[in-house]
Amino acid sequence: MKFHGLTLDGFQKTAVEAIDAGHSVLVAAPTGTGKTLVADYLIEKILEQGGEVIYTAPVKALSNQKYREYTRQFGRDKVGLVTGDLVINRDAQVRIMTTEILRNMLLEDTRVADPNSPDEPDAAELIELNETASPSDTQMPEINRLQAVIIDEIHFLDDPERGTVWEELLIYLPTRIRILGLSATASNLEEMAAWLSAIRETDVKVVREDKRAVPLEMYMASLETRLVPQKRYNSMYKKWRDSRKRGPKKDGSRGGRGRGRGAKYHRNDSKVERTRHHHVVEMMSDTGFPALYFIFSRKLVEQLAHGLARGPVGKHLGHISDTGAIKKRLRDFDKQFPNVLTPRHRATLKSGIAWHHAGIHVALKALVEELYEARLIKVLYCTSTFALGINMPARTVIFDGLTKYNGVEVAPLTIREFMQMAGRAGRRGIDVAGDIIVRQDFDDYEEVRPLLKQLLSSQSEPIESSFNLSFHSIVNLLARFEEPEIRKMLERSFKSFQSGNQAQHLRERINERQSEMDALRLESGDADAGPSRTHRRKLAALKRELSEEERPRLWEDFQRKVHFLRTHNYLAADNSLEPPARILRHLKIEEIFLTELILAGHLEDLTPEELFGTMCGLVVSLPRSARVRRPEDDKWWQIFANFNAVYDSDIIAQAEALVFSETVYTPEVMPLGERWAAGDSLADILLEINNPTDLSGDLVGAFRRAKDMCGQIRDVFFDDAPRRKELTALIRKVSRDEVEVLD
Repeated sequence: MKFHGLTLDGFQKTAVEAIDAGHSVLVAAPTGTGKTLVADYLIEKILEQGGEVIYTAPVKALSNQKYREYTRQFGRDKVGLVTGDLVINRDAQVRIMTTEILRNMLLEDTRVADPNSPDEPDAAELIELNETASPSDTQMPEINRLQAVIIDEIHFLDDPERGTVWEELLIYLPTRIRILGLSATASNLEEMAAWLSAIRETDVKVVREDKRAVPLEMYMASLETRLVPQKRYNSMYKKWRDSRKRGPKKDGSRGGRGRGRGAKYHRNDSKVERTRHHHVVEMMSDTGFPALYFIFSRKLVEQLAHGLARGPVGKHLGHISDTGAIKKRLRDFDKQFPNVLTPRHRATLKSGIAWHHAGIHVALKALVEELYEARLIKVLYCTSTFALGINMPARTVIFDGLTKYNGVEVAPLTIREFMQMAGRAGRRGIDVAGDIIVRQDFDDYEEVRPLLKQLLSSQSEPIESSFNLSFHSIVNLLARFEEPEIRKMLERSFKSFQSGNQAQHLRERINERQSEMDALRLESGDADAGPSRTHRRKLAALKRELSEEERPRLWEDFQRKVHFLRTHNYLAADNSLEPPARILRHLKIEEIFLTELILAGHLEDLTPEELFGTMCGLVVSLPRSARVRRPEDDKWWQIFANFNAVYDSDIIAQAEALVFSETVYTPEVMPLGERWAAGDSLADILLEINNPTDLSGDLVGAFRRAKDMCGQIRDVFFDDAPRRKELTALIRKVSRDEVEVLD
């Protein structure tokens, strides 16, 4: 079977046939195997039928890439983009959006304008509102035209911070609408399909592919071994370890016995240099490029890229790079975005070396991706976000380490994370194999070895539900449903489904244990002398575990949050929405904090520019290394004092404890946001921040999300015509330059 001139692989053919038969489908395959071809087929089929389809993705970069790809494929008029940052062609047949936006559209009632109301917008203002659309304004397509929702990276359902959104989306979506879920490999995909089949009242098919189109080969790199296959490295390490145990050598170098498993063996007074990133790149042959070098630190991503370019390795890469083509692209970029590239940036890129992380300038990020797609970059230093969904394979993937900071602590990579990144190695139709290289000295290998073995195993972690309703979701549910209906919805969650499966497993174990004890009683002929105390204790432990598993935890959590909302007068005793909850219904970012700020009147006397600035402080956290110049205008100290009083209040602390999430509050960013709203350039605003890495992308992201928050506040005050018009003008004012760049 062929599609777009390509002969489909077996799993693609099976998935396409399931789509033709009208099924919802979950497709799981390694990174780079061709899952998205199945999505392309479904979209094309729906367009031919005159229907509509929504493509959701977990990260903005992936949404933007799919938008560019699909506008080329299907035409700009047929494709729209709706993220927390941008709204383009929001009524298109194919809408690409972040998962949160679609969940919000399904959760909230559509506001119906009353043309007879004096406060409703007139025709001219409606046009203006559409031109300044925020994601909050986007509505569902006519439900009879929406035929399918494609959920890319559906395994994100187990993400601790955002996974609840995936479950809510799958629960709220009308069962008539088909689902195509694309996933990395997971060990329990059949369990997820069984859940979806149950709640969507249909047969959800699972299509798996475990084999990669381009096989991977594993290498280790160190100055002791050079670049060698992992098996060869293991044997060389064993000889090195054994020699260390035998004690001092004749030349006086230190041997001695190690301190057991996990011991670190230190080199002899630095006679042997530690392996650095440039050593690894130097060991590679010219056919090993392009390479993605994964480093889990923004600061190091930039430092190492610049460092490589300055040394002899960078000069060599410059010789084998198409520097003429790179220089031309840089000249074109300078014309469009003057003053973005520094001399350091320019010298690095000319060498065929680049860097990529979420904090760099949005236009620069797009330039790096463009150069990489054009095969002009030889080495790209990047963080793990580069691997998430973005279709940019390499010949080689290099790991500088196998642990990263997960927001709480430095922890080992999961198998899924490792394979998401490693899977970028090997370009289909170009490479016979993809190479994975781990930079690893002997000193640390004893600790790393078990982790590496685990990461290279074929069994990926199961997808586990992390369901945790937000207050925004709760008040919207209470506005539309009675508690018994909400309880039924909670029972339809994947978390409840998994708890039910675990409870059933425990019942079976209890029955088996009970049968064993009954058999022992029969053998002894004495009802009291049969099972031992140990048997009885194990049975009692299983029964306690079952009792705990059968508890309606989600309902209990829901009730705790409802009690909180009643206690603080968001809800009446009958769960009807009081004024605070009617405000909260419109707010999706820092929901309780922002609601309390509105209730306290702290936004009332702010100018539009100041309001925008304060919203910037609620959507971004700066790295600890960032130093922002103190605001010169004394007015900000009173604004900070007002916001601090709410931030430090008991209600915020209690809300954080209930949702297991800390409130984002970065007051030092607020004056910078005001300057953006006043028309200052990004370059000038960045002069107010001293940080070792580029924070352009962080600031632009803050401006974009603050714009969305202003759209949410506009919804709160929609019946206040002057305030609505003021906020509409503000949204238009901040929608300029980098905020409007599709990165």
